[in-house]
Amino acid sequence: MSPFLAVGYGLYALNVLVGMAAQLRLGQFGIWHHRLYFAVFVSTIAALVFAREGWLLLTVGCLALFPKARPHTWLHPTLGGVGLVGYLLAIGG
Repeated sequence: MSPFLAVGYGLYALNVLVGMAAQLRLGQFGIWHHRLYFAVFVSTIAALVFAREGWLLLTVGCLALFPKARPHTWLHPTLGGVGLVGYLLAIGG
């Protein structure tokens, strides 16, 4: 596995966990979730460019739509899940 893909996936998974904790109101993670989002976006673009995994286009598309998806709506966690699928397909492929 490409190190870019590994770092991108790790950051994405961490951000999903922070987002889930925020969704379940287990703490105030909003600012960290948004900072991680920026790091995830940059690392996913890097993984797409350097690892050349086409499935990451699915993840990038989901990340691009996140600013339109309000927290605590069905779209926000759906985009997170679909983006995760993009990473899992890239790792498995």
